[in-house]
Formats: sequence, structure tokens, C-alpha cells
Amino acid sequence: MGLKLALVGCGNMGSALLKGWLTLSNSMESFSSFWIINPHRENVAPFLKDKRVQWFSTPDELPHSPDVIIFAVKPLILDEVLPLYTTFDSFIISIASGRPLAFYETIFTSSRPILRVMPNTPVEFHKGVIGLLADMTLKPKHMNIVKMCFQELGFCLWVQSDDELDKLTAISGSGPAYIFYMMEALAKAAESLGFHEETAMALAINTFWGASNYAHETFALGQRPEEHRQRVTSPQGTTAAALKVLETGKFYNLIERAVDAAYTRAKEQADERKSL
Repeated sequence: MGLKLALVGCGNMGSALLKGWLTLSNSMESFSSFWIINPHRENVAPFLKDKRVQWFSTPDELPHSPDVIIFAVKPLILDEVLPLYTTFDSFIISIASGRPLAFYETIFTSSRPILRVMPNTPVEFHKGVIGLLADMTLKPKHMNIVKMCFQELGFCLWVQSDDELDKLTAISGSGPAYIFYMMEALAKAAESLGFHEETAMALAINTFWGASNYAHETFALGQRPEEHRQRVTSPQGTTAAALKVLETGKFYNLIERAVDAAYTRAKEQADERKSL
């Protein structure tokens, strides 16, 4: 019998997870029901064809207690949303950033485990990076739920603290936005050389796609991106000229500062909650 999964919120991240689950090769065996509690249905269209997906406005409308409840709402509204679910005897998972495990433990006071998860949007195509943090040792039944929900959606990494999850958020949670931004920049550079807008974007996206796939495939063989960079950079060549500009502009430092800003903001979100 498949999981009965309740998804609270179906915005960008929630809908990416739902699309990922629906398109798994073993989806029909793993999930029997997707109960979406989301009053606003901007993202409803892609899910209309799957009879397992049902939409509700409030948790009171659910037919019975789900096996797992996954909270995919903004951190700012967790205070008002979570108390609505304290009567359910379900495994609790949150994908909200900036709220530590202790915050959830003050609301769900039973001895059941709570899991924080930090996925990113490529889970939609089973290419995500997913950080996981539990507040206690998970029982086999809970580990099975975790595996069914996340193992096939991408690369999973267990961390040991809220701080580690905040750090992972700064790298992989926010990371796709950094890559998209670099794609935009490369496309704009292509336009400046005279390429049509659509052609420029296709060049940028496919360059990133090919390079990232190459790095991914060869990483398993022990090869790292810096080796590939050095291999394709001929002395005094075109690539060397371009990289010199990036080095002069302290590109490494800029990326490091951006990641640090994201990490700092994640910590600030937790501190803002404490001050309320």
C-alpha cells in the first residue's frame, strides 16, 4: 500500500516536489494519495490528470490522517499553520528554511520524530540536492518514508545540526539561482557579440548543461572541475584570456561573499523567530 502524503502549500518548491513524485518510475507503487492543502491553486493545471491528487482548503477536509505531512509554506506563516495539524498522528516534515528543529518541537510535543529537509527545485526532474536533518533517531518506518519521498529525487545528504542545514541552504538550496544568474550573464554576453536573444540563451543554457553533465559523470571517476578547467585552458589562448578577467575581478571571492550572505540570512531568520 502506497503512502498517503499531505502537502501543505504548493508554491514553487511544493509543486516541484509534487511533479517529481508524480513522475517517478515507481510512483504508483510508492504513493496512493497526494492531499494538497492549498487555498490558492495557481499551480493546479499540471496535476489535473492524476486521480491521486486531491485539493483541500483546510486540514479539516482531509478524509483521515495521512502517513506524512510535508510543510512547504513560507517560514513567516508557520506559526499560524502548524497548530492546525497537531491532532494528526503523522510523520512531520518541513522544507521551510530558517526555523530550527526546536521550533517544531515546541508545537508538536509528542515523542514522534520531526524532519527538516532542504531540497532545491531540480527535484522536479529528479536532479535535486536534498539536505536532511532529524531531531532523533528515525525508526525503520520513518526511514522508509524518507527514502520513498526523497531518495529518487536527487542527491541526498544527512547533516547533523540546524547550522549545517543553513550552510547547505546557502550552497544548494539557493544555488540554482546563482547558476541561473550566471546563465543570464553568459547569454547577455553572447548578445553583446551580436547573437540573437533566443540563440544567445540557447548557447548559454546548453553550455552549462554540457559542462555540468561532464563534471557530474567524471566526478564519479575521481576527476574534479578544476582539472577540466586546466585541461581546456591553453596557455595564452582564448579561455586563458577570459579566465584572467574573472580572476582579476576576484570571481571566487564574489561567489564566497554571496554564499556567506545567504548563510547569514538563514541564521537571521532563526534569530528573528527567537525575538518574537
